[in-house]
Amino acid sequence: ATALAGALIGAYLLRSGLTLPAALLVYAGLYVARVAVRAAVLPLVRRVGYRGAMALGAGLGVLQFPPLLMAEDPVWLVLWVATVSFAEATYWPVFHAAAVVLGEEGQRGREIAERQVVGLAVSVVGPLLGGWLLGAYGPALDFGVAACFAALSVLPLALLGPIQAGPVPTARESVRAADPIGTLAFAADGWICAGLGIAWPMVLFSAMGERYEALGMTAALGAVAGAASGLLSGRCVDRGGRRRLVPWVASALAAGIVLRAMQGWVPVAPGVLHATGAAIGALWGPVLMSVLYDRARRSGSAYRYQLAAETGWDVGASLGCVAAASVAWATGVPSLALLPAALGVAAVA
Repeated sequence: ATALAGALIGAYLLRSGLTLPAALLVYAGLYVARVAVRAAVLPLVRRVGYRGAMALGAGLGVLQFPPLLMAEDPVWLVLWVATVSFAEATYWPVFHAAAVVLGEEGQRGREIAERQVVGLAVSVVGPLLGGWLLGAYGPALDFGVAACFAALSVLPLALLGPIQAGPVPTARESVRAADPIGTLAFAADGWICAGLGIAWPMVLFSAMGERYEALGMTAALGAVAGAASGLLSGRCVDRGGRRRLVPWVASALAAGIVLRAMQGWVPVAPGVLHATGAAIGALWGPVLMSVLYDRARRSGSAYRYQLAAETGWDVGASLGCVAAASVAWATGVPSLALLPAALGVAAVA
């Protein structure tokens, strides 16, 4: 469902009449809302358990599509933000906590990279199909199909085995036990993602003539490039090369940000810029997540650790979206919205 519709939602918001700065501020509001509802989610997680919370989060994700269809109306747009924020605040901390306790130290890089490869078919077919459905038949059919896939994901999640991620803490306990290093690293990743994961697909959509099919094909190409480089990074991490990788990957990320920010001035096709950027970004994923997962496991309470880390990511992403929107508005050049993401790279280098 995420591959089918999620990668295209930013483009859909632009088509609905929002400017790039306005769409980025909508995403900033979404991440702020995730922070705001997280405390309200905890009693629910405590009641239904971790397995039930994952299934519930996926199920709530189905409900985002009807209000998204009417996103031209600010009331429905706010309802979409509220629905997505509650669903994601329920799902993602449990997902990462499950990855922590079910994985093994020394194999984190391979596990994270293999997760990318396993999802390769979906990551390729989803954007291709989603772009075609949106372009040929409109959002009602595309979002309807995505909602069906989201609903189908609930059953296997509900049948998962027990997830031993520690007791469900209170919001205050998660803040007190927060790991400053892990939380700040994840906040920097959120800031980077605001540029590369949120702003860039919308910039790419505009550069490709606002054609959903072209964006879908480009996203599929990026998924293939990302899976290949992610495997390479994962193997290097497990062989003890994580520390050596950081400066190289950070330099490549920074170079990729600058190149994409210069889109329109450099003689490189947008699709090529996206594919190379996706390959570089996939190198970063196993490096960052292997560190966080190992630290979460050693904390003794994976879910409590991930709550604080996810809050850091949301804060970083919301501020990064505001920074990107500010640059896009001030300069009038959409691609320059990516430049603030370089600050996040500098923070983790």
